[in-house]
Amino acid sequence: LGTIRKKLENGCYHSLEEFEGHVHLTFDNAMLYNPEGSVVYNMAKEMKTKFHGDYQALMQELNAEEDSKRKNGEACLLCGCEKLLFEPPVFYCNGLNCPSKRIRRNSYYYVGTSNQYHWCHQCYQELGDQSLVPGDASMRKELLTKKKNDEVHEESWVQCDRCERWIHQICALFNTRQNKDQRSEYVCPRCTIADRRKKGMSEGTSTTPMAEDLQRTKLSERLEKHVRVKVSDYFEKAAREKSESEKIPLEEAKKGLHMGGQITIRQVTSMDRKLEVRERMKKRYAFKNYPDEFTFRCKCIVVFQNLDGVDVILFGLYVYEHDETNPAPNQRAVYVSYLDSVHYMRPRRMRTLIYHEILISYLDYVRQKGFSTAHIWACPPLKGDDYILYAKPEDQKTPKDDRLRQWYLDMLVECQRRGIVGKVTNMHDLYFAHEKNDATVVPYMDGDYFPAEAENIIKDIEEGKTGKSNHSVGTKKKGSTNKKNKKKSGRGGTRSTGLDEDALAASGILQPGMDQKSLEQGGRDFVMVKLSDTIQPMKESFIVAYLTWSGAAPENLVVPPEIQEYRNKHGIVSQYVDESKESNGKDEVNSGEKENGKKPDEAPVSQDNAGAAQSSSATNQTSSAPSSAPAPAPANA
Repeated sequence: LGTIRKKLENGCYHSLEEFEGHVHLTFDNAMLYNPEGSVVYNMAKEMKTKFHGDYQALMQELNAEEDSKRKNGEACLLCGCEKLLFEPPVFYCNGLNCPSKRIRRNSYYYVGTSNQYHWCHQCYQELGDQSLVPGDASMRKELLTKKKNDEVHEESWVQCDRCERWIHQICALFNTRQNKDQRSEYVCPRCTIADRRKKGMSEGTSTTPMAEDLQRTKLSERLEKHVRVKVSDYFEKAAREKSESEKIPLEEAKKGLHMGGQITIRQVTSMDRKLEVRERMKKRYAFKNYPDEFTFRCKCIVVFQNLDGVDVILFGLYVYEHDETNPAPNQRAVYVSYLDSVHYMRPRRMRTLIYHEILISYLDYVRQKGFSTAHIWACPPLKGDDYILYAKPEDQKTPKDDRLRQWYLDMLVECQRRGIVGKVTNMHDLYFAHEKNDATVVPYMDGDYFPAEAENIIKDIEEGKTGKSNHSVGTKKKGSTNKKNKKKSGRGGTRSTGLDEDALAASGILQPGMDQKSLEQGGRDFVMVKLSDTIQPMKESFIVAYLTWSGAAPENLVVPPEIQEYRNKHGIVSQYVDESKESNGKDEVNSGEKENGKKPDEAPVSQDNAGAAQSSSATNQTSSAPSSAPAPAPANA
């Protein structure tokens, strides 16, 4: 009961039924593990009877109060709540001092007539009289409006034309865009059900497209089939364990074990994109013929669950695929860019299993397409920020760095067991630990930490600012200006050299690899030195996994002894299916209809139990590390 009380105080319960079930379970366990007639048994039985009576009385009182509010129009007919408030809007400053930084809640800001550009109070004070936006003469300082960032927007209501009761528009799924002339008739769900019963109709007749009606691709078909099989296996295993432990028939054990609604997986984006290399990076490494741009395919995968008859988006995943036509260092690299979720899945305990299986099946898919490495930057968002899904439930927590990193590593360990992934390492050990490597061996990924930070370091070198870097890693830390931590001399050094870089620069002496000449002569790349110092404290967050594709080198397929022992015990052997020549990683529409005069191929059969290691035509491996690298990832999984 003490545990239940703590859960109540911390808001862990999401329904009264869940709370009721835990209380009954407490008393049932006390009666199960104590002999009948004992003091504990009798007390538990008496308290259970009293709780049941008190709970029923409370529910009658709450239902009566709720019905009264609904009849009086004070609460929504469907959800029983009064006001529903939207998440506060997020504004970003367009000033020069803090570009793209969030404007704090309850602080003043200035906005133009188009409501497109915003300035915080500090940046507003430093604005000049010239036009603030190139090409827009109306955007001048004197025309900006001062506002306070304290707006709260309330969900609108709609009234049923039959019973004249009021309902939140979101609860009623009422689309205001289709009611521009205010003449559309609206009938609430209760009146609709009553009409159907009078006509003897029990099933719904809606023609609204659902998630299943979204276009299918080979990838979405594969992921959905894989997840549904794994979910079925999970509940089958759970039912057998319950049947054995409780001594009940298997069919009875299966009754309470099922998903709260069908899972649907669709690929909603598949587009070719281009990432141009930044100017300083391109100029510094031009002598090595560094590419001007990298092309890749961006894919977005979305997971729906049918909750109470409505398909709800619960999970989103963005991946970037750099195929074999890309130049090094991006060749055959997959980047898990972002993923995000909300915890509405029923039952909630299935979230990790389903999201892990999606990633596992995806990595199995791309390694059969000929991709060699997967890169993940395990970087949780800052409080209030979101990667994909804008508004999160108030009680959904953002995972800390270590927990999020472990979430990914657990998934990759399962991939190793199934023979999908070989060696798992990190960006620091792979690229920055080797002194002969320069920045051209590190994969250049859109949205990753490396491109922006490398550009900043090169800029500092060109401007003579070679002291200890104040750049923070991603969005995890804000730049600190704590004077107590500064040396009185103002001198700084790097952990890699221990030299006073500012003093050397002032005397005209440059470290090897800093100036262009020594870099071209083979000196250690100063950009790599600075990047190594920055990411070393949290190197485990920059994950690199080698996939067991057909051209994998033997040294990249090495796994820990316990993983190899698991494979041997379960007879897992590699089965390579090189599909890279068929579609080059692109997803054809798989709707069963002809497109452009061609019939789409059938979706490939999932081989998630494919294993470790035949190695043919191994990739060229040198001391300068492999042909791909890390990526920023996730969010609230």
